[in-house]
Amino acid sequence: MLLNSAFIRFCYLLPVLKGVEAHYGITPAMLKLPQLLQQDAMMLVPFTEVAKWLEQIEKLTGDAGFMLKIQQYLTLSSLEVPGNWFLSAPDLAITFRRINHGVTSFQSGASYYAQQSGKILKWCYSNTFVRDRAKSHDSLRVAITLFNAIKHYTGNNHSLLKVRLSGSPSKQLETEALFDCPVSWNAPQTELWLNIDDLLASNSDFTYVPEPIKTAIPMSQLENYLNMPQPTDTPKVLYEMVNYSRCYGFPNVDTVAELFDISRQQLQRRLQKLGFSFTYLSGYILCNQAIKYMLEGKDIAEIASLLGYANAHSFSRSFARFRQQTPTQYLKNLKNKKPL
Repeated sequence: MLLNSAFIRFCYLLPVLKGVEAHYGITPAMLKLPQLLQQDAMMLVPFTEVAKWLEQIEKLTGDAGFMLKIQQYLTLSSLEVPGNWFLSAPDLAITFRRINHGVTSFQSGASYYAQQSGKILKWCYSNTFVRDRAKSHDSLRVAITLFNAIKHYTGNNHSLLKVRLSGSPSKQLETEALFDCPVSWNAPQTELWLNIDDLLASNSDFTYVPEPIKTAIPMSQLENYLNMPQPTDTPKVLYEMVNYSRCYGFPNVDTVAELFDISRQQLQRRLQKLGFSFTYLSGYILCNQAIKYMLEGKDIAEIASLLGYANAHSFSRSFARFRQQTPTQYLKNLKNKKPL
């Protein structure tokens, strides 16, 4: 039994949530999104959770085409990458490459790539970790996001040659009106067809700077971009699933098993084969997360609360088991160390 799971950063989902709240008045609280998740935009969310939220949004709005109504919110600039890296290139060709490579830091288990056929370039998105009605919503979410990136260079009146979407058909006329081209559904992957000459379109807002632009990123933030696990990397997938589970309280076997959609006994057997106990694994993960919070300047009481401990004393005892010192001692040593 494999524990294959894909993740997406909460910030990559935020444009959908903001658009749905603005257009329909549906808040994250109405979707029962945990408060802790809303405090950390870089948190990794299992894509199975996202799929449930997308289906829930359709039910609450009563609108199978809700993505079309929030199209203006679906932009890559909302990811708040330093320097608006994705869309700050001089032309679409560079942005095209940046998105295909860079989005892997925001979503795992999915791929963005190009297929060329003569003068036609197909911008493709494939995600094997989404099913049922959520497949249509996710396909349209990405197609609109990529289309908005294209229009950033080619202008708002730009139309595509063809669009192929995954999932069952929805709002055919409205979807074709948005892309101003024929749209087909039930495709194995999402495809935006454009003329290859469009890659030469320039960003009118781009300003050439002869000296390299240096964008400072704190080490803790850099680590956030690099911690995306691949679906088949079981130890890292386990790590992130347990870390996500604390959004619903102190991590426990039942919650994590439910997130993997397996039984408690199946999860425990898998952990035994890997040489872990759930108690050790969760304690280790929470300890590492505590250190990340320390590096961000949070105090001991706040960290204990964020990690789901009943009180600071319980957190201190658990932390000491892994670091051979209390959180207070560890934090004091951190402050005493001089930067290199």
